[in-house]
Amino acid sequence: MLEGKSIWITRPEGQAEKLKLVLEENGAQARLLPMLAIEPVASDAKIKALVLNLDKYDLLFFISTNAATLGMDLIHNYWPQFPDQLEIYAVGPTTAQVIESYDLKAEFPVERMSSEALLALDSLSDVAGKKALIVRGVGGRELLATALKEKGVAVDYLELYQRTCPVFTPGELAQLYTDDTPAGVVVSSTEALENFSALLARDNIALDCVPLFVSSDRIAENAAAAGFQQTITMSGADDRAIIDSLKTFFNSAPHRENDV
Repeated sequence: MLEGKSIWITRPEGQAEKLKLVLEENGAQARLLPMLAIEPVASDAKIKALVLNLDKYDLLFFISTNAATLGMDLIHNYWPQFPDQLEIYAVGPTTAQVIESYDLKAEFPVERMSSEALLALDSLSDVAGKKALIVRGVGGRELLATALKEKGVAVDYLELYQRTCPVFTPGELAQLYTDDTPAGVVVSSTEALENFSALLARDNIALDCVPLFVSSDRIAENAAAAGFQQTITMSGADDRAIIDSLKTFFNSAPHRENDV
């Protein structure tokens, strides 16, 4: 299947070990190369007030696994009995699994892991007059909040972490690329893509030589704009989707990359 293929995984530290193991079980040579570091922000009066007022909201959104992990841990500290009026939404199945570990149910899009897919859910078609809390990192896309407001929803943010670029010394990535040229690099966030492309450029590695496997059309579009020319859009960002997409690509003939 993936015998001998070098696959680089750019997920944050601590979030790719299971995927690495499955890749290796399928014969790949998996390398963990985090292109995004997640740093929790210190809890302050604003964060505490938002969590204490959780029962005032109707809709609760988690836009990443990090948001669900940090958010549910914080919420559980204040709400051992979860407010039962809340409708919970997750951006994808992996994020939903975190919520389900607290014996709660979250609705999530099946086809794609994105804000656009989340907004397309039938249960969010008529939400005028409701109040939503979006759990996320500092900054990020405004699409979800903007679309909800257009539907008549009042929106607040619960921002629990910062995204930063891991430290690589000049030339470090170039040496890794020379020693272990990847058959594929898995990228599942725009921030990781931005950090990866910047580090490649700094080390004078041509972007058009790097084969990317990305988790959404939006990331594929950003990759094309950055200069990547070998980009394959996977069916999702969870482990199963990544493995299936890699197998399908490397076992197809002829091997052709999708330029986007």
